[in-house]
Amino acid sequence: MFERLKSYLIYGNQFCGVEHTTYNNESVIYSTVLKKTKKAVDINEIFTSSSIKELTSKLAKKQHLFLIINNEHVLTKTIKSEQTDDLKLVNKAFPNINVLEFYYEVLKQDDRFFVSICRQSYIDTLIKTYTENGLYILNFSLGNSILTDIVTYIDDTITLTSNASITTENNFIKSIDLSESIQKKQYHVNGLTVSNNNLLSFSGALSYVLNKYQPVINYKDKKNTLSNTYKQIRFFSQFLKTGLIFILGILLVNFLFFNFYFEKVKALNETSQINQAAKEKILKLNHTVSKSQRMTDDMLKSSSSKSSFYINAIVTSLPETVLLSEINYQPLEKKIKKDKTIVLRKNTIIVSGDSNNSQQYSKWISILESIDWVNNIEVLDYSDLKKTSSHFSIKINMTDD
Repeated sequence: MFERLKSYLIYGNQFCGVEHTTYNNESVIYSTVLKKTKKAVDINEIFTSSSIKELTSKLAKKQHLFLIINNEHVLTKTIKSEQTDDLKLVNKAFPNINVLEFYYEVLKQDDRFFVSICRQSYIDTLIKTYTENGLYILNFSLGNSILTDIVTYIDDTITLTSNASITTENNFIKSIDLSESIQKKQYHVNGLTVSNNNLLSFSGALSYVLNKYQPVINYKDKKNTLSNTYKQIRFFSQFLKTGLIFILGILLVNFLFFNFYFEKVKALNETSQINQAAKEKILKLNHTVSKSQRMTDDMLKSSSSKSSFYINAIVTSLPETVLLSEINYQPLEKKIKKDKTIVLRKNTIIVSGDSNNSQQYSKWISILESIDWVNNIEVLDYSDLKKTSSHFSIKINMTDD
């Protein structure tokens, strides 16, 4: 039970095999998607693609794959030897090759070995392209060797794949003969119907469900890296989903708990609100009266009785070329805040406006400075609006009362 759950969490219930081969001298990708249920494996989808990008559009995002490279980049030879060392077998099949530049796969079948090789650079580039398209290769196989996983389910002694005729005897592969013209044929594999073109991709998908295919390879580290990378991505993805479900669950429980007690508290609050309504109204009215009283007291203390006198003197001295937009007598020192005393800037008048004659403006400033209750004048702003018009703002500091 635990192993089944672990497998589902890592791989889900869909397993896909893809075969890169050629048909009529053009690259083609045969794909088979298997769906695993509790007690059986069924074929979910079978399709053909001309490119990895096209394949991506047909598969689920972040789908894991078993890759079979079975095209002109793979060489396979059959040898008989008493030797069992994999490197010696590879060197016997392909003398003088630089093994460090190739991935190899050695499959022992009864009294012979099937040795397949492919350049590492080609496979690495292929895997990188799959990753960039959001698909993840977990393992790969070279040539037709992966067929050994299902030969026990096929009664024929000659089995056709997408590009080869394979002779079997006593459930062992005896020969692999490549051919450019393979007739289409349907096979029944343990109750599932598969065409010869999809036989290898079917075997690849099935291989990491059954985990039976164990050839001698020199890319175990590569295989482990691919598998671990996918598991990390899968874990992160599942962790996010599980985390979101967990958080939503907590929120739901919290909502139900809150809603239960909220109804009880609501009833108590309604009773309390009725009893507190009269008291709150009285307190609110008292607060409003007190606030108005403080504001009135502050305004009375600001010597507002003289404001008309000062403003009249300023306006009287005003030349025709100056147009006032604001006269602020004893402006606020700070913004008005709730429950805070209003603070005024005493003995100060802020005057703002526009002037279209700088000489008249200067003369007016001089007149204001000559008034006996004016201590000094500060220019806060003087900026040109147009060629013939300027905006100004001055502060008149008055002598103490």
